[in-house]
Amino acid sequence: MLLNIVIDFVMLIAMALVSISGFILEIVIPSRHAVKFQGVTPWSSQLLGLGRHDWGEIHLWAGIVLVILLTIHILLHINIVSAFVKKKCPNHILQILLYILFLMLLIMTIMPWLVYL
Repeated sequence: MLLNIVIDFVMLIAMALVSISGFILEIVIPSRHAVKFQGVTPWSSQLLGLGRHDWGEIHLWAGIVLVILLTIHILLHINIVSAFVKKKCPNHILQILLYILFLMLLIMTIMPWLVYL
């Protein structure tokens, strides 16, 4: 129970960091390409002493933490997911197909992040 609360709280913080850093990267400190070719006006070159690349690192690592914690969160609640699937899809072949689809989505989500590890 305590583990679920800790994971959910850290996921909330990671989601907030991804959202805030994404906003900063898109609006507050846009790329040079956007400034030069799209006419975007940058508000500043730094925010809170961090440049665009620093905010990009925060965005990247908060996203990695979020994906890892989301995977752990789903695995901790796999019994609930299994009960839901069994109730909604009594056909065993359809259940297996749904689990394969879920596994494929999980692998496709994790694979790009393995480059950074």
